[in-house]
Amino acid sequence: MTKARDIADFKFENITDIGTEGTRVASGTTAQRGSTAGQWRFNTTTGKFEGRNAGSFVSLEVTPTVTSVDDAEVDSGAGGNQTFVITGANFNSGDIASFVGTEGSNFNASSTTVDSATQITAVVAKSNFINSKEPYDIKITTSGGLSGVLDNVISVDNSPTWSTSAGSLGTIGINHSGNHFTLVATDPDSDAITYAVQSGSLPTGTSLSTAGVISGTVGGSAATFSFTVRATANSKTVDRTFTITTELANYFGDGSDGALDTTP
Repeated sequence: MTKARDIADFKFENITDIGTEGTRVASGTTAQRGSTAGQWRFNTTTGKFEGRNAGSFVSLEVTPTVTSVDDAEVDSGAGGNQTFVITGANFNSGDIASFVGTEGSNFNASSTTVDSATQITAVVAKSNFINSKEPYDIKITTSGGLSGVLDNVISVDNSPTWSTSAGSLGTIGINHSGNHFTLVATDPDSDAITYAVQSGSLPTGTSLSTAGVISGTVGGSAATFSFTVRATANSKTVDRTFTITTELANYFGDGSDGALDTTP
């Protein structure tokens, strides 16, 4: 019998490895896989141990764990994409990041990059997030179907929207007093909105309340005043620029309606 035949016929049964470093198994790329059921190997392409059953190779996987995310708030109305850096453990090539709403709907990130065993970068369109379905869970799913979830971590908070048109608010007369104009913005999350002048100046003698009302007794001389107002809802803001013109006028009204009463 040849030496080669001796080696081919050599078989092991109930082997016990008494070493401490571990028992080495076959390793190679996906393209180098065999086709015999019961084979066990390390796949250098996927970085996972795998075994062949009756019809295919199945990877040995560990359930991923999700512990945190770098950004837990989305402005779904802002357009564009949002990038999330997700941290945890047992991340592997082929994992997919997805986001699950409170009612169970879910969508995958447009791209999932496994940076390391403890970090994943996921990119997703902001418009996928819906206010009524917040807070969203983050879910990481392996190629073999195992998954780890971080519950109720992503909230949706949109910026307010101006209802009052930019540009001229109108004209008021010098020495006229009262509430002259009310600025209005709305918030999709129904958060309370406050208003503040960011730049420029209001007509002399007037001020803007946090409720958006411009009031006071107009002083100074005839002029056009330009100013920018910021509407703030929770942590989101939106700015808009307005003008008010002041004029000298003969008043016959009581000055309470904010208009030029030029007719007796």
